Amino acid sequence: MSTEDGFTFNVDATTEKAPCPTEILLSALGSCSATDVVLLLQDQGFEVKGLENTVTFSLTESEPRLYKSANLHFTVNGSGFKESDILRAAQEAVEKHCHVCLMLSPTIDITCSAEVGKNCN
Repeated sequence: MSTEDGFTFNVDATTEKAPCPTEILLSALGSCSATDVVLLLQDQGFEVKGLENTVTFSLTESEPRLYKSANLHFTVNGSGFKESDILRAAQEAVEKHCHVCLMLSPTIDITCSAEVGKNCN
């Protein structure tokens, strides 16, 4: 797979050698929202040293098995912020800024959870 900007990556339908297209969709959801969370926290004056994002999901029962819901869990390392600050930034990112979230939210219930990383000072 190649993008207009020249980035390339592998895709595999069976997920034996590379992520399948639906896993890439979840990766886009997680990475787009994570980028916005970092920017929103920095705009509020917080020092962000790192962010880990985990996406969990549920599928519909019948075929075709579609994504029904996704939870974006953000663990942020840095200083000066609380869990509530991260969660507020995450919700704003999902509802107003993340293009992938905005495209998917009409059909997928997207929720957020957050925690302050263990390496924070």
